[in-house]
Amino acid sequence: MKKLIVLIALVLIIAGCSGNSSETTTTEDGKTVISFWHNLDGDNAVTLEGIIDNFNEQSDTVEVNASFQDDVQQQMRTVGATDSAPEVFMGGNTAYYSQSGFIRPIEEMIDEDSDFDISTMNEAVISNHSLDETLYSMPFNVFVPLLFYNVEIFEEAGVDPDNPPQTFSEIQEAAGTLTAGDVYGFSIPLDTSFIYNFFAVQNELVFNNDNGRLGEEPSETNLNTPTGQNIYNWINEMNENGHFGNYGREWSNMQLAFSSGELAMYPDSSAVTGIWLETLDFEFQTAPLPVPDGEEWAGVNQGGSQLWLSNQGTEEEQEAGWEFIKFMVSAETQSEWAASTGYVPVTQEAVEIDPLNEAYNENEQLKEAYDALNNTNPSEATAGPSIEQLEVSEAIAQSFERLVQGEDIESLLEETESEINELLQK
Repeated sequence: MKKLIVLIALVLIIAGCSGNSSETTTTEDGKTVISFWHNLDGDNAVTLEGIIDNFNEQSDTVEVNASFQDDVQQQMRTVGATDSAPEVFMGGNTAYYSQSGFIRPIEEMIDEDSDFDISTMNEAVISNHSLDETLYSMPFNVFVPLLFYNVEIFEEAGVDPDNPPQTFSEIQEAAGTLTAGDVYGFSIPLDTSFIYNFFAVQNELVFNNDNGRLGEEPSETNLNTPTGQNIYNWINEMNENGHFGNYGREWSNMQLAFSSGELAMYPDSSAVTGIWLETLDFEFQTAPLPVPDGEEWAGVNQGGSQLWLSNQGTEEEQEAGWEFIKFMVSAETQSEWAASTGYVPVTQEAVEIDPLNEAYNENEQLKEAYDALNNTNPSEATAGPSIEQLEVSEAIAQSFERLVQGEDIESLLEETESEINELLQK
């Protein structure tokens, strides 16, 4: 009897730890109710809420309750393996979520759904969001980095705005010409994202083991190689010549400088394009990120968030979550989302229909991001690193800060390389 009681208790404990709720929540008219967590605010949140309302109105079987969460990942670390987890959530850390144990791989849903055609989605997007050749999440609000520049400052300085700089040396030369008075010619945020992208544009890996994307985690960085040295020297020369604006790590500081006419050109997320079209009182344009001289432009990393499907709900709730995710990447939804926000559509057909088709025809700044994505050659380099250690990103960001403070590049990169490799090999 004691053994039976222990066995029953153990079964109950295991059942409780699994997090799978035993009953499906439904509305009075029989629609399956699911929760959706996101971290968007401002105009993008308003657009998202409108899309969710459209889904709820057209769906006879699913009702989505959306809620804003300031830090989705932190919340999921707490409740991801419990029945308090949302059925669908928005997140961007593929390395973490794919190994978390509380998600159901999207590829599994696609394999079981003969009506969903993944070939309609952008190949580079699928490659970027896959890990170990498995698609764990559904790409949704994708953005790519672009070069933004002030057309008026270009014209006043005699730099042709219809022929923006395309190489490191051209950026450097233009930055010198554009810098005058209170205006800096060029800047980038002092963080890791654009270091990664300047590796990607020339199809170079930031870390060994295929950037950690094919099953084996990185153990060494390539930061202190000719590729990394060239990037650091490029920034350093502009900084020493007084043509580089140091606005720290915060993108908002650099964006404020650009919007106030104190910065001529800088790289930023394509997601800000729609905001600039609505708010700037001067003409701006966008262009692809520059490449080192003599290198062929290979592509860019993608940013943004994916839609993840929790495995903690009932089978009915998981199926309902999948129906919602499919709606979010349909051509109609992606067309509306990209036209309103500046994010890049993940579904190719979205470009062919309004409102996105009209938006691209009217605003070439928006279409530049789509072209950059389509021209990206899918590879482990252009997909970017898959690495969870925040300490590594911090080490790179600190090295960038030390660079613009005037430290010697050779010793700086040697120290940073040693620090990162030690972190990777723990």
